[in-house]
Amino acid sequence: MSNPHDAPDVPEPPYLKTLRRLVTLLTATMIAGMAAIFVLMAIRLNSPSAPPLPERITLPDGTTPTAFAQTPQYIAITTPTQVLIYSPDGTELRRTITLD
Repeated sequence: MSNPHDAPDVPEPPYLKTLRRLVTLLTATMIAGMAAIFVLMAIRLNSPSAPPLPERITLPDGTTPTAFAQTPQYIAITTPTQVLIYSPDGTELRRTITLD
């Protein structure tokens, strides 16, 4: 019985060389992609996520807040019947929008 390791060297087929290069390129691309994802996550997690929240917002009597939204220009608080628009620091009620 002959040992397969004793066989004479056979040249590598061209398609196998191409396949090996493609697999190596895919591996390098995946490593670069994962590194980019980690870098972007680190940048995103270290950046400030939102404007600071005010210490206190005084709502009109009898209102029950159901939603809160904040932008750099205003704070919006939604109740079942209206939307209350406040200044960014939460001290001044700028507008009341009644919902139908």
